[in-house]
Amino acid sequence: MNKNHRIFYLDFIRVIAIFLVIFIHVSAIDTTLNIGSGQWQITKILNYLAHISVPVFFMISGSLLLNSKKTTSLGYTWKQRIPRVTIPFVAWSIISPIVVGVYAHSLSLHNVLTVVKTILYQPTSPTLWFMYPLIGIYILSPVIKTFVDNASTEMLVYVTGIWLVTCSLIPSIAVMLPKNFEHLLELSPIANFFLVGGFTGYFILGYLLTKVKIKNFNNIILLLVFLIFGIGGNFVSEIFPKIFDANNGYYVTSIFIPIMSVAAFILLQKWGSKIKSKATIKAFEFLSPLVFGVYLIHNLLILYVEPWFMNHVAIHGLAATFLRYIVVVILSIIIIWILNLIPGVNYLLTGNSRKK
Repeated sequence: MNKNHRIFYLDFIRVIAIFLVIFIHVSAIDTTLNIGSGQWQITKILNYLAHISVPVFFMISGSLLLNSKKTTSLGYTWKQRIPRVTIPFVAWSIISPIVVGVYAHSLSLHNVLTVVKTILYQPTSPTLWFMYPLIGIYILSPVIKTFVDNASTEMLVYVTGIWLVTCSLIPSIAVMLPKNFEHLLELSPIANFFLVGGFTGYFILGYLLTKVKIKNFNNIILLLVFLIFGIGGNFVSEIFPKIFDANNGYYVTSIFIPIMSVAAFILLQKWGSKIKSKATIKAFEFLSPLVFGVYLIHNLLILYVEPWFMNHVAIHGLAATFLRYIVVVILSIIIIWILNLIPGVNYLLTGNSRKK
């Protein structure tokens, strides 16, 4: 596999994923308004389809880290990789309650400290939950890298199969069982699969998908799988809301999301590999380093953009959703691009450092 080519299609997938993450959060309020209307249903389906973004981010990390020889180095992991995600995470964990305090006209040092002191226990901003499993996987990455280097493709399929069945399939079926049988498929807490549990499965899956021949997958079939499981998952979530468990665990425990995420990842991988336009490649290469910073800031912008539009713009429905979405995307990119130009600040807030 050509290194530059591989890096580009991962840049392509990464940028698409952050656009989808922003859409999830911008459209969240619209999934609670005008319930039952046609526009509500379309928004809800689009919101659900966009949920492939988080799994895709973990798969990208697996593709990159588990294919890198540097990952087995504990020194490199702790001196280079972990600080690049933890330092911006801590910085934005402090910034977030300050921004929220300003917005709510309740800013005080006491209030900020009260929120920040719980940082190990819970995120100071809802969207920062993603950082907890990500940092955990970064810490475990040398161990996982050692495993995948010595594992056959058959073994990787076996491990991801265990993950899919125990962490996704069984929990999904369990929430759909009648009340009298609701505990039938619950595993004892001491009979867990933590080593291949949670988002670790996506991490290994991302690596596995770089080892298979993507040409063997039919685009139409992949698209149908994505749409069927996406629309089906949205429908099931309406009937069995418990499938959307607390703390965003549904990204793993709902069987629909892993399946549609794999189909989407392979599709995007194939599409990204076929891009030849220099302008398109340059655009995605420009945006890719900004993705992490955009992720960290976009929800704070929604906090201000959303009420302003709802109070001052006489547009409703899907048009209003996409208008707010475009504004948040543009503002996020511009602000992070500017921050990325400032030495020191760029590393503190985006994890990037300017190359001389």
